Amino acid sequence: MSDPLILDKPDPVIGVPLVAGLPMPEFKRIGVEPITGACGCEITGVDLRQPLDDETLGEIMKAFEQFLVIVFRDQDLTPEQHKHFSRYFGELTELPQAPIYAGHRDMQEVRREAYESVNVVPSFEHFHTDSSFLPRPPKCIIMRAIDAPRWGGDTAFSNAYLVYEGLSDGMKALVDGLQVVYSGKNIWSNNEKLAPEKRLRLRESHDFTEDLLESVHPAVRLHPETGRKALYANTAYFKHFVGWTEDESRALLNYLQGLAQHLHYHCRVKWRKDTLIVWDNRFTLHRGVHDFKYERRHLIRTTVIGERPLGPGDAISS
Repeated sequence: MSDPLILDKPDPVIGVPLVAGLPMPEFKRIGVEPITGACGCEITGVDLRQPLDDETLGEIMKAFEQFLVIVFRDQDLTPEQHKHFSRYFGELTELPQAPIYAGHRDMQEVRREAYESVNVVPSFEHFHTDSSFLPRPPKCIIMRAIDAPRWGGDTAFSNAYLVYEGLSDGMKALVDGLQVVYSGKNIWSNNEKLAPEKRLRLRESHDFTEDLLESVHPAVRLHPETGRKALYANTAYFKHFVGWTEDESRALLNYLQGLAQHLHYHCRVKWRKDTLIVWDNRFTLHRGVHDFKYERRHLIRTTVIGERPLGPGDAISS
């Protein structure tokens, strides 16, 4: 006789498989292989040295919106080809703190020579977003490897949508109403206080005025078209939440920052020469993994200017 408990057990509810928190789109012009279930994909079948037709470009942008981190291998680009591809994503911008590459003011470099220590590059200890102190922080970064270590030196990413979506309703209600003061005013003075061997490699001069080096942004950021929410509070350039003391702010921030460390929000990309990565700086956090020694790691990048961050109280475009 059959066990009645087994007979009466309801069938499990199976939904549509999700990747990066959303159903997998269909791609016909490019190959797309997700890196993890949280974010990131590798794209094949594209030569970025050549102009992109509308259909191929549309699918690349679809992958960018879905996966937030898109990876292309074996892309041997000149600086001008690198910039041409970058402009598909928007207008290029300079950064006040990042060293420029080979005289190109609209390109930056992240470089650590084989004989140098870890601290020469701004490798924040925690996941972060770039240049959040600007009034319009970067939309995305397009970075390519000139030299990469044989082992190690990856870049890791955390999906800030998933971090927010994993919060309790009570915590969402709290952070939805918060704003953050981000400041880059003290980057250079703080660097000068360090011993010479511990200083970061920073850009020596720039044309940014003081008022462009500090901004107030929402702690929860909306995608300007979909309205999807992501956590936008991290330690890089953070001063405090508006209306909170620094001690109160740090206590909450440390908790939120800890959530972004969870592996189930991550992907990790191994650099090889001529690997090119585009990541959405608005809705991911990232960090370099400096687990290598006595090898050169040289990455060059462009930065696409973003929109003013939208918070839960702002209207999105229809």
